Amino acid sequence: MNKRFDVSGMTCSACQANVTRAVAKLAGVNSVNVSLLGKSMNVDFDDSIVTEIQIIDAVTKAGYSCSLYVNKTLKAIENERKAALKKKRNKVLLSVLLLLCLMVFSMGPMIFSYPSMDDPNYGKIMIIDIAIQFAFIVPIIILNFNHFFSGFKSLFHFHPNMDSLVALGSTVSLAYGIYSFVMTIIGEVAHDHMMVMNNAMNIYIESGAMIPTIVGLGKYLEEKATLKTSSTIASLIELLPDVATIKKNDKQIEIQSSELKEGDIVVVKPGQTIPCDGIVLNGFSHVDEASLTGESKLIKKEKNDKVVGATLNKEGSFEFKATSVGKNMVMSQIIDLVKEASQSKAPISRLADKISLVFVPTVMILSLITFIVWVCLGYSGVIKDNSNHLNLAFQLAISVLVISCPCALGLATPVSIMVGTGKGAEYGVLVRSAEAFERLSKVDTVVFDKTGTLTKGEMTVVTIKPFGVEEDSLLKIASELESKSEHPLARAIVSFAKNKKIEFTSNLLCNYVSGKGVISSNALIGNTALMEENFIDYDFAKKDEKELSSLGYTVLYVALNNHLIGLIAIGDTLKDDSIRAVSTLKKMGKRVVMLTGDNALTAKCIARKIGIDEVYSNVLPNQKEEIIAKLQEAERKVLMVGDGVNDAPSLAKADVGASVGSGTDVAKNSSDIILMNDSNEDIPFVISLSQKVNKTIKQNLLWAFLYNIILIPLAAGLLYWVKVDPNWFTGSQSHLVLTPMIASLAMSFSSITVVCNALRIKLFKKK
Repeated sequence: MNKRFDVSGMTCSACQANVTRAVAKLAGVNSVNVSLLGKSMNVDFDDSIVTEIQIIDAVTKAGYSCSLYVNKTLKAIENERKAALKKKRNKVLLSVLLLLCLMVFSMGPMIFSYPSMDDPNYGKIMIIDIAIQFAFIVPIIILNFNHFFSGFKSLFHFHPNMDSLVALGSTVSLAYGIYSFVMTIIGEVAHDHMMVMNNAMNIYIESGAMIPTIVGLGKYLEEKATLKTSSTIASLIELLPDVATIKKNDKQIEIQSSELKEGDIVVVKPGQTIPCDGIVLNGFSHVDEASLTGESKLIKKEKNDKVVGATLNKEGSFEFKATSVGKNMVMSQIIDLVKEASQSKAPISRLADKISLVFVPTVMILSLITFIVWVCLGYSGVIKDNSNHLNLAFQLAISVLVISCPCALGLATPVSIMVGTGKGAEYGVLVRSAEAFERLSKVDTVVFDKTGTLTKGEMTVVTIKPFGVEEDSLLKIASELESKSEHPLARAIVSFAKNKKIEFTSNLLCNYVSGKGVISSNALIGNTALMEENFIDYDFAKKDEKELSSLGYTVLYVALNNHLIGLIAIGDTLKDDSIRAVSTLKKMGKRVVMLTGDNALTAKCIARKIGIDEVYSNVLPNQKEEIIAKLQEAERKVLMVGDGVNDAPSLAKADVGASVGSGTDVAKNSSDIILMNDSNEDIPFVISLSQKVNKTIKQNLLWAFLYNIILIPLAAGLLYWVKVDPNWFTGSQSHLVLTPMIASLAMSFSSITVVCNALRIKLFKKK
């Protein structure tokens, strides 16, 4: 059983790893996929061993909230996200305003004309100044209490996360500030102004408020940028109209689109967006299906034609019968597919997942070690030019806590995948998973099926050569044999016979021989292999077959009562973009292969026109899979391109399977890549896109690792002995150290950098 759950309270990759670990260790759980961006979890489990309640309980015990997925409308989910972001923005703005006021008083001696240490009121003024600072800190802590609640909750469950680092850093800073405040009061009571100055001037309580405020600002900017990564999904959702007009009892009634039911008669006027999928009953129009295929061109729609929801009716009015509404609509399926792909995991992220499990505990240990080392250095006399060794040790320990960023590790892969799947969807290219993106980027061989992929699949009879019978008789026998077949060649013959008004029966009992033809009790139609198996003499027709095959036609033999009675040559038309697509793939350094059931002459003729050098002819459907396997044995990474149905085994066998011209069969198609357009030029595009996505993921992971490897030691005071001019950045009179404020800024910047780098994929264009 596979179930989806909503999970709240996750803030970083450590949270994601903790939830995954908590559920994965339950008996009966087969697989767990937790999405940090989607705030959701998909679990495949044996419901006879483990229940949904036990799964929810495991997540709750790990310190997070969990419930069964609630099926809300797509627009409702999007509106909730925007409302939550707006609420977070208001909190951040108020926190920043209070922090600025706090900073004014924390720098009071530098801004205001405070009395000198000899003044009898010096201690009282310093105490009032600190008290005012605390007055500003309290509302800031309340506004950002979620960091403290989440952080300590996770800590108490022994699954610390990013919020645990923030909460600890802020709490330690506040605790030390309270200690310094108490010592300042004691100094005033004892009339020891030197003690007052040493504690009041090194209190740094603003760090306790600054850390959660800056982290909150960073998370807001990160979420705002992340929201942009899903802008394609949002734009697809926006395409769905809120209202629809239906016809009931000869009256037109306006209703909410969500209230549409299958069977409703929907009325569409010029300029309106079609609210659901259906079949045209009457009227005539042209529809722009750019939202579906990514290609802006007008498609003629008339009686019995299919229309798809979220496409735009340009001119003319028509009525149609609703066949698919709500979640069953093609556009809804596309949105779901893009969302699922966005939330899937790429194999390249496994290292980051493993590191995330131990990252936060390791940072906490490093922070403690930093504190102990600097206290020892201070009291051993190694540091001679810093009068407050304990203050320095606290600063550096807090900086280590807040500069560490598990978020950058967690975001490195999913934001890139989300933007990449969105960019593909813009052009009508649907990629099913993050793993497909990764495998596609490594493809070096592209294998095309011929019929319906490189060619239009619109077969037409071009030549009929009867031997000893009338042409109409030959066509009648051929049509009766092929009448029940869905093969493109069969449909071409039947259609040709109908156009010639030839009468034939569809009740003939036949056997279909895969890849060869059709046999009845006394007649057969097919290729040379079928003729040889049934001992039909066709030597006298070989010259005709060779001549027709050299022109690129597919030749079928027709036999009656063990004698050959004629040939039927069927032609197909190359797609306009096949030559360009193959040329582009070759320029990209890809090996291009064509598979076809046609004979060698026909296959070579077509391949020569397209520009393909490597051809496999006379290929039976079951042999396609074997050819893919042989290429893989030669260590080739194979992309198989077919129609998604007839090529299902070979598409599944290939490293990546892509189906071209899938139209509206999104739900039924199991290919890794679904090309909504009937365009082969989408193949080089999606390969280039996958390479861009994979490159961005590697850049993000490299940045996340280097950031932590370099800045954690720096925050720990590695460069303390480097002399610098006094400035606000260092927080020290003459040593290069990072204050908690700068550390929290750096932490926020690292996550934002990862998201912004992923957003560059949106600039990727189809050439």
